[in-house]
Amino acid sequence: MAKSPHTPEFKAKVSQEYLDRLGSFPFLANKYSIGSQTIQSWVSKYKLYGILAFQNKAGNKKYTSEFKTMCVEAVLSGEGSINDITAKYNISSRSVLSSWISRYNANIELKDYNPKGEVYMVNSRRKTTIEERKEIVKYCRTQS
Repeated sequence: MAKSPHTPEFKAKVSQEYLDRLGSFPFLANKYSIGSQTIQSWVSKYKLYGILAFQNKAGNKKYTSEFKTMCVEAVLSGEGSINDITAKYNISSRSVLSSWISRYNANIELKDYNPKGEVYMVNSRRKTTIEERKEIVKYCRTQS
């Protein structure tokens, strides 16, 4: 996931504008050309953590499988919306939580994040040149 182009100060400013009733979500979204749901997420996090919610940290956040399961079950049990749970547990974005829910509902195991995991290669057909094909045919004929 790409890092946000907006500074923590800007996110706090927009959130505070909403909390000071200087504009609704749609108004602020239009004013700053930002998605309304993005601003809702910022406000939820800002209410709980202040400007610290927006401080950028080096690298990706690491979430355990138990934490992921707990957050998914909180949403599914009605404890809160995706925005609420994202803010409450300071998850990096709502799309992260949404992907966990999709995996959970598809009965796919929610694994711990391991930045140094295996590298997966796509299986593909090897393309050979005409010269290589001639060599293969010649080799097969000499073997029989």
